[in-house]
Amino acid sequence: MTDSCLIMNQSESVNNNTQAHGEKLLKGFLSDLDDLNHGGFSGDNDMISALFRIVVNILKLIGHLLSASRTRKISAKAEVELLVKRGNSPPEGDFRMNISGAQLTSHWDTAAGNTYHGFTTAALLSYKGLDESLNCCFDHLETPQKQTYKINSKVVTATFINTETTNLNKPIKLTFSHLKKKNEKHMCVFWDPELDGGAWSTLGCSTVSSRADQTVCSCNKLGSFAVLTVLCDTGVCRPTLNFCQLDRKP
Repeated sequence: MTDSCLIMNQSESVNNNTQAHGEKLLKGFLSDLDDLNHGGFSGDNDMISALFRIVVNILKLIGHLLSASRTRKISAKAEVELLVKRGNSPPEGDFRMNISGAQLTSHWDTAAGNTYHGFTTAALLSYKGLDESLNCCFDHLETPQKQTYKINSKVVTATFINTETTNLNKPIKLTFSHLKKKNEKHMCVFWDPELDGGAWSTLGCSTVSSRADQTVCSCNKLGSFAVLTVLCDTGVCRPTLNFCQLDRKP
């Protein structure tokens, strides 16, 4: 985590340097993110929330430094797509970002927000394997008796240059491909860092549609998201281990 913080500080220091190269910063950031994700997080809620916060801040810093209007990079543990739109007036219309396992659709006015500085940026990043570390922290979801959950998508982070990250004027649409095709109930969730250091929540997100291979979500906020499979909704349940509870100190 320290390395990523250093990258963010370095990015701030070169923000006004005309020789700063956005792609070089992006490559360095992804390399450090790979190192952070290599060992997993073992249900450390606070560490996960800090990771998501740093990812958002760094992507916002890097976005406007990129020369291309659309940049896509893949590393060992992450995949990211960044868009940047420049002009004398705020951009209009819809836009779409695609990465392996997820797609985001939104509007440029939502990405820009109320303050325009001559450019607007948007980013969508997915984590490889983070679903295994975060396959927990469901305590704040409404859980009927004998019902449990399991992440069935990649975990993604979505961020815009817009400083308003909650109560967006137009909701974003996220389409997730399922890790395993299941004809079961699915639900869209958002990582809320305010819940016991970090936990999954449905607040601000709704499930628009779902089928065996994908789920479409509508969310009025930015941050980190995933899709859960609802297990044992009816019938006899098999036990599911909650790793967050095991790792949480009394």
